[in-house]
Amino acid sequence: MLPDEITSTPSKPLVAICSQDAEVYLFLHHILDVDGFASTLASTREEMFDLADTANIRAWILDCHSGNGMAANCVRLRQDPRTGGLPIVALISQDAQDQHIALLKAGIDECFVRPMVPAKLLAYLRSRLGGPARSAAGLSLSYGAIEMELDTYHVRCSGEEVVLGPIEFKLLRHMLENPERVLSRDELIKTAWPRNVFVGPRTVDVHISRLRRCFRPFSRADMIRTVRLGGYALEDLSSARG
Repeated sequence: MLPDEITSTPSKPLVAICSQDAEVYLFLHHILDVDGFASTLASTREEMFDLADTANIRAWILDCHSGNGMAANCVRLRQDPRTGGLPIVALISQDAQDQHIALLKAGIDECFVRPMVPAKLLAYLRSRLGGPARSAAGLSLSYGAIEMELDTYHVRCSGEEVVLGPIEFKLLRHMLENPERVLSRDELIKTAWPRNVFVGPRTVDVHISRLRRCFRPFSRADMIRTVRLGGYALEDLSSARG
């Protein structure tokens, strides 16, 4: 759990992220911070209810995996007078979609199946918590047919929405910032993973493969070129629409 001094302010509402997945937490922490929200972590049920005593939580995000009991946690949050009236959002992994009905019965306010479009989660939180409105002219990156909006986490290829996981989003962002340049696996590791997490070259290859699959419906050609012994480079897809 993060330090107790993290609290809500009128301009930065505090959102509790209930997860045991470091990758999910770091991604959510980043997108919430960029969008004007503070966040804190609860990795156990005990930490969840400790937060109700020590921090002015404005909303809860539950990271739901198969068998992790988040529906029961939602019931407890709804029954607790300190948390019963707060927005509760479930992020449901692909292996836990059977929990959807149980979460609705438990009183969940909104569910998103991962991978999701981050902008939808942020828009929901702003609608409930009155967060800051986003500028229509946000920061963006583009190369060829690919567009990335950094403040809303939208990614498009030839105008069509592409849903990416958190690691794939970070990898693509670095490639868009360095188009056509060969990026080594070590450089990509430093870009997309926390410093205290060991990641080998093979893990990078796996996530690059996932990134390629995400764009496959929109392109006949491979958007990422493999450079033997070098790494990967982003190629122009503007003439490769399928």
